Amino acid sequence: MKDYRDCSTREQQQLAACRRLVTEKSYLSQEAIRRDLQRHGFETISQSTVSRLLKLLGIIKIRNAKGQRIYALNPQLRPAPDAARCLSDMVLNVEHNREFILIHTAAGYGRAVARILDYHALPEILGVVAGSSIVWVAPRDVQRTAQVRNRVNHLLKMHIYAK
Repeated sequence: MKDYRDCSTREQQQLAACRRLVTEKSYLSQEAIRRDLQRHGFETISQSTVSRLLKLLGIIKIRNAKGQRIYALNPQLRPAPDAARCLSDMVLNVEHNREFILIHTAAGYGRAVARILDYHALPEILGVVAGSSIVWVAPRDVQRTAQVRNRVNHLLKMHIYAK
C-alpha cells in the first residue's frame, strides 16, 4: 500500500480535506464525500479518487447510533499520544465563526493544546474547553473572534487559514 506521505502536494491537500470532512460529518456514501470535496475546491475530483483517498487514510465503515453504516477513521490506525510530538503536528486545523474558535487536533491531543492556551492566559480568551481531539475557545469579545484566532494561531505557530 502506498504511504500517504509520498503523495503530491495536491493529493496531500485532498487527503487533509477528506480526513477533516470525515471526522466532522457523517457520510453514508463516497458520492456524498465527493460532493463535499467539490464544494471545498476540488471541483474535478472523481469517485475513484475519493475511494483511493479513503483507502490511504485507512477510513472504514462503522455503524453509528442509528445503525447506519458511515465512514470513519479507523480507531486502530490513530497514532498513540506522544509527549515528544511537535505542537504543530498536534494541531490539524483552526477555524472560527463569529462567536468561537475550534481547534481540531490529532486524537488525544486536545487537552494538551488547551493546557498550552490556559498556561499563556491570553486576556482576550474568556475560556477554553477541551475534548480528546477538539478544543473550543470562547473569545472575551465576539467582535474580535478573528483577531483572537490569529493570536491563537501565532501562539501555536500555525499558518492555517480559516475556512
